[in-house]
Amino acid sequence: MPFTSVIANLQSKQQKLVSLFFCPLLEWQKSLAGNLAVSLLLRFGSGEEKCSVMARQVEFSKVRSLTPRQFVEKLSKELGVRGVVAGENYRFGYRAAGDASDLVKLCKEYGLGAYIINPVMDKSQDSGDIDPSGSKERGQVSSTRVRYALAKGDMKYVTELLGRQHRLMLMVNDQERFTRDGSRVSVPKSCLLNLPPKEGLYQNCSLIIGDGNFGACKVVIDTTHIHLELDELATCIYITSQDFRCLSIDFGESTD
Repeated sequence: MPFTSVIANLQSKQQKLVSLFFCPLLEWQKSLAGNLAVSLLLRFGSGEEKCSVMARQVEFSKVRSLTPRQFVEKLSKELGVRGVVAGENYRFGYRAAGDASDLVKLCKEYGLGAYIINPVMDKSQDSGDIDPSGSKERGQVSSTRVRYALAKGDMKYVTELLGRQHRLMLMVNDQERFTRDGSRVSVPKSCLLNLPPKEGLYQNCSLIIGDGNFGACKVVIDTTHIHLELDELATCIYITSQDFRCLSIDFGESTD
């Protein structure tokens, strides 16, 4: 089957996936120890907008000593990968011996498609503001810049970097639930699946449940909880009365 493989270190990055499979995949992801190399296999249906996901877990200890050639050979022969997508600064193999150009050459030898993505440059900030000591920082949009903007609570900058509003993902379990106090819904920070902005009040946010937009809300982030302030009491009651596991928030600009 023609699969495209996206290799990611789940200890440091969250995959941004459509809501159809984001929550089930992240629930699986949270069970990982963080020391694993994971291959996410995306299969796209012909003529369809939706896609399905298959996930393959590979123990890092089994790939960390592989040469670049052995790594690509494993993708081809053992995992059945047919295409690889990577950034131009991608390194792989033992001691990061291989780069993007090596990946292209090796993939060609093994009959795999290789697609190298050029970086998107950040036109609004100087690279020295982000990480003046970072030798790899060339002004490109990166997770480092997004984390920097989130830590400042600068949601306008976050939106510019992502090309969309930041979507905060929350997943509750049997022990932790959404709670309601009047028109405010609260959830512990332990339910977060990705990084929130810094503590504070955020206006013009949108509440997302499943693939539906439930309207505008304000968000207050404190040391322990995420609080949603909604205009419609009925929406608050609906959230806390249903057996929802996943909830998302698209962030607008913050106010001091």
